[in-house]
Amino acid sequence: MILQAQLFGVCANSPLSIEETLAKLPAMGYQYIEPCVSTFTIPGLEKAIWPVESFKELMPKIREMGLKVESVHFFASPLNAYADQMVELAKAYGIKYFVVKTPQDMSDESLQKAAIEYMTTADTLAEAGVKLLLHNEAADIEAKRGDKTVYEYMLDLCQGRVYAQVDIGWVWYGGEDVAQFLARNKGRVASMHYKDFNAEKQPVTIGEGVVDVAFAHDFARAYGLPHVVDQDAFTGDVFETMAAIPASMGRLGQGRTGKSYLNIIDTETGEIRVIKKYDKIIEAPNWMQTTGELVFNSEGLLYAIDPETGAERHIETGECDNCNNDHVLSPDEKAVAVSHGPRDGKGWNSFIYTIPFDTGVAKRITPLGPSFLHGWSPDGKDLCYCGFRMVEGKLEVDIYAIPTDGSGEEVRLTNGGFNDGSEYSPDGEYIWYHSTNSGLMQVWRMKRDGSEQTQITDNDRNNWFPHISPDSQKVVYIAYHVGHLSPNEHLPNMQVELWLMNADGTDQHRLISFFGGQGSINVNSWAPDSKRFAFVSYEM
Repeated sequence: MILQAQLFGVCANSPLSIEETLAKLPAMGYQYIEPCVSTFTIPGLEKAIWPVESFKELMPKIREMGLKVESVHFFASPLNAYADQMVELAKAYGIKYFVVKTPQDMSDESLQKAAIEYMTTADTLAEAGVKLLLHNEAADIEAKRGDKTVYEYMLDLCQGRVYAQVDIGWVWYGGEDVAQFLARNKGRVASMHYKDFNAEKQPVTIGEGVVDVAFAHDFARAYGLPHVVDQDAFTGDVFETMAAIPASMGRLGQGRTGKSYLNIIDTETGEIRVIKKYDKIIEAPNWMQTTGELVFNSEGLLYAIDPETGAERHIETGECDNCNNDHVLSPDEKAVAVSHGPRDGKGWNSFIYTIPFDTGVAKRITPLGPSFLHGWSPDGKDLCYCGFRMVEGKLEVDIYAIPTDGSGEEVRLTNGGFNDGSEYSPDGEYIWYHSTNSGLMQVWRMKRDGSEQTQITDNDRNNWFPHISPDSQKVVYIAYHVGHLSPNEHLPNMQVELWLMNADGTDQHRLISFFGGQGSINVNSWAPDSKRFAFVSYEM
């Protein structure tokens, strides 16, 4: 998830200069900032709201710090008189959004006048590929026009040419239910602004109050919206508060709920068949070549379903009662290997176990963790997996291999970047995987011993989990839109795509777009005929 720090509260409360304040943000996990910029000077708020010339002077230094600006709160009157200047700023600094507010005078005359200014400005910005967003306060949420808030009424007046940047803190403060508000405005929300309050309506650190931040977080992630942190409360050190927010936001949405759909798609006709709808989260179907069943995980356990009859059964996994979506079948389909994190373990961890179907007794294979399984070699001798390891004092994420019986030491196959999703080709000669070695997450392939590491895809997506068909001819993978998350993230509840290509990398094309992500296609789910594969879609 890409967080943007809204700078008004940070700069206004920081004891340091603007440059010293900004210099601290990258190490806290912020890649983007959203400054407030004005065409006029506001006495006493020079640190929090920058004059345009100050903004221009700061931008080279901001870039040197590794920070980016794609959204700017902009203060000007009349707004349309500065539209050309806004376009110049957008082209010079890569700005995608300018943000304005509902006028304080909320009479019909004032709102109509502002709407004309905003639409005129929005039309000029749109020609340069830039959007104008309207940010809400508590006042325009509390005030009503009929059954609508004034904020929504103002958006209506702008006729779809101005989009919404919803500040969920002010939505709650103004008396609206956050989830309902977002749901009824989902077609025009372009950015999510987080602010939090306690029950007494006092500002608190984001994630520690009563505002429904978790739903808003999932909503923003599902629709690929920018996440803007608007922190107003600093009970102690400004930077301690800001540093705590990325971690708290990252924990949101981990307890997934919702509905799941187990699907099969025909890659030749594009026809999609829904096998079953579940009122819970299921993930990662494997297609058993021998029985025709689909194996999937749910709530830490494994199940198998016959897609033709609907008959379903539980698969015994012994002590492994917290399996994730990394289960892989043995070549003879007499066993399954899983990634299992002990429920009573401290912190985040995962180890790889193998479990024969006839006994259901699990055997731990990897001595180190976290280890996330993805491949079982066709000759049955090795497992390949993603390992998080401290190497010379630095956390590295690489592909490793280890003998299936756990008798040998793990062998590191990649070196550098974020490497995951390893899977053997049907002939056992290659390992397919994904890596950030070229910047974005892309599909790669290497020899089984780690040699000849070759990038296969090179596009403007973050591509995960390449799965090669049983006949070795096709590869399917899941793609996330750039900007919706960081290259090393594969999150649930997002708009994603499934892509298909030939095994030599040619004919890369999108099959479908759908609501899914983590859990949709983490493991190889090709049918024996190499024409169909299974995947999971979700309903939030």
